[in-house]
Amino acid sequence: MLTPACAGYPAGLRALADPPAELRVVGELPELRRAISIVGTRRADDEALDFAYSLAREATLHGLAVVSGGAIGIDRAAHEGALDGGGQTVVVLPTGLDAPYPRANHDLFRRVCEAGCLLTEVEEGADAQPGRFLTRNRLIAALGRSTTVVQAPSRSGALSTARFAQRLGRPVFSVPASPWDPRGSGNIGLLLKGARICVRPADVLSETALRGSGRLPEPRKKTKKLNDFKNLSQPEQTILHSLGGRARHPEDLCQRTGIPAFEVQQSILRLLVRGLIEEKPGGRYQRCRSESQPY
Repeated sequence: MLTPACAGYPAGLRALADPPAELRVVGELPELRRAISIVGTRRADDEALDFAYSLAREATLHGLAVVSGGAIGIDRAAHEGALDGGGQTVVVLPTGLDAPYPRANHDLFRRVCEAGCLLTEVEEGADAQPGRFLTRNRLIAALGRSTTVVQAPSRSGALSTARFAQRLGRPVFSVPASPWDPRGSGNIGLLLKGARICVRPADVLSETALRGSGRLPEPRKKTKKLNDFKNLSQPEQTILHSLGGRARHPEDLCQRTGIPAFEVQQSILRLLVRGLIEEKPGGRYQRCRSESQPY
């Protein structure tokens, strides 16, 4: 439990007109002076999910924490990217800690508690009422040095997070979208209103670093690998790369890689034996997190 009188109360929240009187935290609250917020739609396409994952992973490799809302879609991809980068991440919940929302992400929440924290301003027993998502979004904006919207339709909670960030004077970045894709219409609107463009992680990281320490931090030195990926066959390497930290079905891997189905299945079996991937519900597979060598 944290209150504004506590030394560990996040400094970013003090900039709000209505900072939380109490924060409930489970896990370890990261150093947030160098943190970015990443948000977007729950109905994101694969490319947007991969972008959010890569942005978060790169951020943590440069020593930044990642803040998001713990929802399915872009939020989850951002949290997973941060975790697989060996960094820390914060899930800002709209519910009490006794019933974190959504239930589909409880496996993610367990991982986050080991390398970051779950955070909420509402008491235990509070359920996922619509109004709580909006008030939660102001915390996401306040905890990050900047906010990046990866993909969002014109009516999206992610846009409310961007508006809160703008009111706080924090940089807002928007990933460009195809004009015919309604899932990214909110991104185009943000760019037309003056948001900064983000087409690669460096666009966000350099701005955050300038507002923090004055220069882009050097990436963390790589640690010794637990697995020698050079010993993998070409199909195995291709499949491992295509997973990108997200669970995919073998049929999806066939379409994305062009590798025949029987060879995909053989490669999956070998990767499972080596402990490089794990099976998820629905017959999907996902890369395993390596504590020593982030993917």
